[in-house]
Amino acid sequence: MPAPALAAVALALLASAQGKAAAELPPPPEEPTAGVTRRYVVERIQFDGLERTRPSEVRRHLSIAEGEVLDDKAVLLSRLRLLQLGWFSRVETRVERGKERGLVVLVFEFTERNTLIVSDLVIGSTGPQPIYGGLGLSEGNFLGLGLGLSGAFVYGGAPAERPLDPSRFALRGSFYAPDVAFSGLPLVFGASAFALRGEELTCPDPECSLLGGHYGSAPRLRYERLGGELTAGIRPGPFERLLAGYRLERLNASESAGSIASGPLPSIRLGHSTLAALTGTYDRDTRNDLFFPTDGTRLALNIVLGSQALGGDYEYSRYLLQVESDHGLFGGHSLKLLGAAGAVQGEAPFFERFYPADFAYFSVGPALGRALELNFSTDSRYDAYLAMLGAEYGIPLWSQGRFFHRGYLALGARWLYSAARARAGRTRASSVPFSGEVALRLDTPIGSFNLSMGYALDNFL
Repeated sequence: MPAPALAAVALALLASAQGKAAAELPPPPEEPTAGVTRRYVVERIQFDGLERTRPSEVRRHLSIAEGEVLDDKAVLLSRLRLLQLGWFSRVETRVERGKERGLVVLVFEFTERNTLIVSDLVIGSTGPQPIYGGLGLSEGNFLGLGLGLSGAFVYGGAPAERPLDPSRFALRGSFYAPDVAFSGLPLVFGASAFALRGEELTCPDPECSLLGGHYGSAPRLRYERLGGELTAGIRPGPFERLLAGYRLERLNASESAGSIASGPLPSIRLGHSTLAALTGTYDRDTRNDLFFPTDGTRLALNIVLGSQALGGDYEYSRYLLQVESDHGLFGGHSLKLLGAAGAVQGEAPFFERFYPADFAYFSVGPALGRALELNFSTDSRYDAYLAMLGAEYGIPLWSQGRFFHRGYLALGARWLYSAARARAGRTRASSVPFSGEVALRLDTPIGSFNLSMGYALDNFL
């Protein structure tokens, strides 16, 4: 995005950002002579309030440097970028007189926040898995170096009525370096690894109605996944990332017979196979707050290209576009508009296709949103085409709490379309395309939490 456009976005976003209602700089320390426009030079940049974060890491994200002419727009862009990092709950700016006439000191004042947070908290129950749960932790500023570390797990144990079967679980860990300077280029690096053991019930109908609730005798597909991904990229602008990666997975799948005939198996090669793919991601985020944004947009485009030429057994491509637009309304209320569109072509394994319940607030029928890509429901339908539109209205409830720093009530609605093949009608997985949400969102020192009526309803529908 051109610099003038970014400046315009920042000026609008910061009107509702955390901290002061606006981030206007005070008047210059010296008034110029009438009829003369004086340009002030930044003699020094000062950071107040940093305890865990290294000043050198903060400087990487500034749009202004010592020795440059003081530019209000560059200061505002810097403040917005620092707020987006998630390291600080408040960032304010002011200018002070320098040692000589025409020089100023630019001061950034910070209130640091806890960067070790709970990123995932999962608990649920289904017929095939009476209880399952998981936890994810994320460190967004490791050792004050701006490095990201995260890990998460989900565990379900043996399936219902099959105590001798292997337990179902998923483990995932990742490392992320969001801003590495190399020859003047702002580079991005990341690595992730995961291990997963799961199964999909393959009854003739998604509800497994012929079993009368005894899912231990259901036919099923067992599978294991072990792999990882390496990514690297650049930051074309202060709010953009352009990434490329290589992904490699080792798969093992087997079919288990049940007391009834099996329906169609989810798409995967039985026995051992390998998935190798190139990935590409473009991410642009100008939201003024990660918890309760009142202005800005986020656009994320992800492309996956799997090929035997890369050392794998699957030839396919996957495309997913996700968009969010946030708007501030009267009384501090907000309106969030959401959209997603996706398509899969070729011989993609089922977990690379779209599970509609992942994109809805709730699903009418047996499908339930997956946890770390583990499906604990009886519904094993994965689609090749997806479209979603949604809106969410946010009502702020408080903003100065001790432990529960901020809270707001979210009222949402989504429309969902999915199809198993091109030019096909809506599948039964999205035969009821509308879902709604009433949720209490909480911002705390250990993470953001979502008390969702949609998720609770999903366990009963």
